[in-house]
Amino acid sequence: MLEPLIRANIGRLQTVYDRLPSPARTLLTSARGWFLSRIRYSPEAFSFLKHLRAHEAWTPDDISSFQIRSLQEIVSHARAAAPYYANYPQIEIRNFDSLRLLPVLTRETVRENRAHLLSRDVPPRQRIIAGTTGTTGGNLKVAYTEKLARENWAFLLRQWAWAGVKPRQPRVTLFGARVVPITRTTPPYWTHNLPERQILLSIFHLSQKTAADYLKFLHEHRGTVLEGFPSVLSILADFALSRGETIPMRAVFTSGEPLYPAAREKIESAFQAAVFDSYGMTEYCGLIQQCEKGEMHLAPEYGYLEILDANNAPVAADEEGYFVWTGFLNRAMPLVRYRIGDRGRWKLGTPCQCGRAFPRVTPTITRESEILHCADGRIFSPRALNQYLKGATSLRFCQFVHDRAERVVVRAVAGSDLAALEMMKIREELQHLLGGSMRVTAEIASEPLVFPGGKIPLIVNRVEQ
Repeated sequence: MLEPLIRANIGRLQTVYDRLPSPARTLLTSARGWFLSRIRYSPEAFSFLKHLRAHEAWTPDDISSFQIRSLQEIVSHARAAAPYYANYPQIEIRNFDSLRLLPVLTRETVRENRAHLLSRDVPPRQRIIAGTTGTTGGNLKVAYTEKLARENWAFLLRQWAWAGVKPRQPRVTLFGARVVPITRTTPPYWTHNLPERQILLSIFHLSQKTAADYLKFLHEHRGTVLEGFPSVLSILADFALSRGETIPMRAVFTSGEPLYPAAREKIESAFQAAVFDSYGMTEYCGLIQQCEKGEMHLAPEYGYLEILDANNAPVAADEEGYFVWTGFLNRAMPLVRYRIGDRGRWKLGTPCQCGRAFPRVTPTITRESEILHCADGRIFSPRALNQYLKGATSLRFCQFVHDRAERVVVRAVAGSDLAALEMMKIREELQHLLGGSMRVTAEIASEPLVFPGGKIPLIVNRVEQ
């Protein structure tokens, strides 16, 4: 498969890619897009999507029955296929309470036992390996399969349908890919994925100097679908609103980090379109998506969610607690009762006006971070810096502390003896990104910096703007 090969050689391929002229970058991006589109828009993906659309008519009893069966299947699979679960209690999952007899997995436990959590039923050549930094800034390597990639895309297509968006509808994307060289100072700051009718717009070149270029580009593509990290789209919205401009788009989809009310208001105002948010994770254990009525719904086919307190007991009614997921779809690396570190609460009350019985959930704390403002006017969202942590495996936590106007400190909590080496590599790569206007230093710390309420920010900004 192409995707594992790309992920394994991403550093070398990025260097070659950056040296190419813009048409050649579009050719390579489109070649990768063609391979991905064969997965995303395959007959199997559309068949799965058809089932998902039918599930929208489920009753609460239908959902409970499905989730009990799915829990039975995934726990049985985990015991039989993943060595880590071999000695798990031999209990029969008769109801949701039965599941609570099994241990809760922490992120640290998963990181330390990753090899034993891999399923023997999935050959190594069929595993796709991905890195996630989650809420902590500490990297975790996870495995999944091409089949899961198809199914995951089908869930995205279902949410698109809720917004009235069809598959392959033109879209502008602002996620973490380095689509043009970091050193580029003139447009284009984008590249094209022609098979998917997608334009990938760089999140690494946002600044007051380039704001006019970005806004001109968006005006030229008004009426299309816009998707990206909330913090990035909020920066673009600020560019537009500060100039008294609005740019009507078809719909806006956000994911990858918290979407706070103020950011939502700015984005919807600037782009004159409803925002459809979603909450997911690279571990592929669960999914929460916003419907056309503005409510966040659990995708019951994706995984089972418990919301527990600090002692792993269920919280009361609509009380905030920790998300603990049991994923139904990831057979390559099954995770049973995985406490990911994020928090939220159930939303009770009258049924959603969309008519779906899917449970409603409000994520309250994932990673909350600030924006990095460089001395030369460039602006970096937390997700731009987050990309530099994905190759590290020895850091328990990592944060970027902007403590002086022209200095950023890479502040890491070690998880192994390789921590210092990886931290210095991050420092070097970040220095290359930020350039001569900023000085990047590094330090090992004993604990992360924690904000009130237990929030662990990726960027800690101590410089007055």
